[in-house]
Amino acid sequence: MKNQTLIDECLVPTKPSSLSIQDLDADCVYNLESIPNVSLPRSTFGNFALNDLCVELAQVLDKEVIRNVEISCLQSELKKEWNLQQDFNLVETRNKEIDLVLQELEETAWRIAG
Repeated sequence: MKNQTLIDECLVPTKPSSLSIQDLDADCVYNLESIPNVSLPRSTFGNFALNDLCVELAQVLDKEVIRNVEISCLQSELKKEWNLQQDFNLVETRNKEIDLVLQELEETAWRIAG
C-alpha cells in the first residue's frame, strides 16, 4: 500500500514459513550481499531459516534506517515524477529553538554528572 510505511510492517512475517536461504532467488541474495560486510554463501548458510534471518536483520535495521530508506525512495520518485534536478534532496530540519533547549539540557545533565 502506497500510504503505509515500512516501519510498521518491515521484517514481520504474517505467518511462520519453512523457507531457507537456499530458497531465495539470485536477485534476493545479491541484494542482501550488497549490504556492507554481509556475505551469505549458500554452501555455508543455505539451511539458515528466513524467519531467523529476519529476526537477525531486525536487530540491525532500526526505525531510523528504515525511515532513511523510505525517504530516499520518495526522493527518487519525486525526481522522476516532477523532473527535478539530480541534486534535489529531502532534508529534515527542526526549529532552532528546539536545538537550543536540547543543548541546554545536555549541558545541565553533563554538569550534574560531573
